Amino acid sequence: MDNKNYETVVALNSSRFGSGNPRLGESLMKDFLESLAETTPLPSAILLYNTAAVLACKDSPVLEQMKALEAKGVEVDVSLESLMFYGMSEDRVCGGPVSMDMMTSILMNAQKVVKP
Repeated sequence: MDNKNYETVVALNSSRFGSGNPRLGESLMKDFLESLAETTPLPSAILLYNTAAVLACKDSPVLEQMKALEAKGVEVDVSLESLMFYGMSEDRVCGGPVSMDMMTSILMNAQKVVKP
């Protein structure tokens, strides 16, 4: 299990930002990720689980933003269970798959968790 210390971890459990209108939620998620890439300091990691796992897969409307964050050194961790549940194990093109044990370790070793 990873005992690395994480300063800030962003935990996303949905492919949309908020729970209202789906189109607005998708637009807000794109805006959030773009804004996140410009913040200082950057988060140490982004955890993607449940439907947020699609954000790291081909055909994601925010794949460009996810790859930009990863290129800037943000660790992108995608729930392996979520990828398998949604049949997207082969579609992931950003980040790395992680188990629930690893996700738990990341969250518990974070100084701050942001869950928008």
